[in-house]
Amino acid sequence: MNLSNRKEQSSRSLQNNRTDSERGFTLVETAIALVVMMVVGLAVASLFVYAIKFNTGGNDRLLSLAIAQQRMERLRKTPFSDPIFSTPSATETVISASRSYTVVTTVCNTSGCGGSSALELITVQVTPTYTTEQWTNTPVTVTSLRATPIVGPYFQ
Repeated sequence: MNLSNRKEQSSRSLQNNRTDSERGFTLVETAIALVVMMVVGLAVASLFVYAIKFNTGGNDRLLSLAIAQQRMERLRKTPFSDPIFSTPSATETVISASRSYTVVTTVCNTSGCGGSSALELITVQVTPTYTTEQWTNTPVTVTSLRATPIVGPYFQ
């Protein structure tokens, strides 16, 4: 047998041994696979958008709490004679991390709102002002009771 005849026979035998399942993918199968991959890709992309939105909202709540705690610590170390304690309520806008927040500080030293002549009830509420999500617009509230620095009688 000649060398060229052998090559021809071996290529014919390879073609004869192939079945219909070994021919590859059809154009329809490829198109269906691409559509399935596109749907999965869009689902993952929407999941990322959802996660980014809620991480941003969580960050807003965290910054609101940090602002409220800073304000409360500042009020705790302020002397009782400071005029801020004679004002029942004060509202201001604070900018932190390029975002604005509304801060409402309430000082109560009467029994009608939970304080007394010896106690001041201090409430600080911080609300993000720019968000559209309802759950992030809920104010963060920090409350503290502060006693007057009057030395009382000692009991033995």
